[in-house]
Amino acid sequence: MACSVVSSTSPAFLPVTPGREWIKVGNLNMTDPKQKCPDSWQTFTSPIPSCGKKSSAPCDSLNIPTSGARYQTVCGRFRGYQVGSPDAFSGYAGLGFNIETYYVDGVSVTYGSPGNRRHVFTYVAGFREAYDWYTCPCAGGRAPPSFVDSDYYCESGNPGPGWILGQMYSSDVLWDRQQCGGNESTCCNPPDLPWFCKTFSSPISEDLEVRICMDENVYTENVAIESFELYVQGE
Repeated sequence: MACSVVSSTSPAFLPVTPGREWIKVGNLNMTDPKQKCPDSWQTFTSPIPSCGKKSSAPCDSLNIPTSGARYQTVCGRFRGYQVGSPDAFSGYAGLGFNIETYYVDGVSVTYGSPGNRRHVFTYVAGFREAYDWYTCPCAGGRAPPSFVDSDYYCESGNPGPGWILGQMYSSDVLWDRQQCGGNESTCCNPPDLPWFCKTFSSPISEDLEVRICMDENVYTENVAIESFELYVQGE
């Protein structure tokens, strides 16, 4: 279940629990010229410095060490851009919506080792703002798999009706509760955007994992991550 968010612009939003501290475990900010993309992700230098999927594998992974901390709540936020023609949850029915592979075009946050991953949250990129099977569920696209449930945000940066191969839609930031045009107007409704919080039924101590996943090659579709922050609440 989600935690209430106090502020949408600062880590001050983190819910206060007496006796428990928040630990920042992951951070990327490509607006800082000193920062670089992880080796497992490709670098976009323009129009927005950012990081995207690099390989032909279903997902490109980044491990987020939690240094053995026991935690029961994860909170964070992502800021990114659509590149080309990602198509949300539409391409994966034949794979049975398997969390171990590309169940989404977007960013997957999980914990657990390969073969035993558990879902935390998903940031989804839709094809375009207009109604389309290949866009966000909130705009009429395919519903998320059951293991995702309602723990996702989805938005498209493409006003349509067509699309441009390899273009970064840099005029519309994804998952920021703004510029949800056309049929995706309700995609901006979640009040906590761009932040998420996920509380588990019992404490865990496993590392987190951030994967950028796509069902097609990176020349056709991608998601460019400009920044993210991830926090866990220690026991």
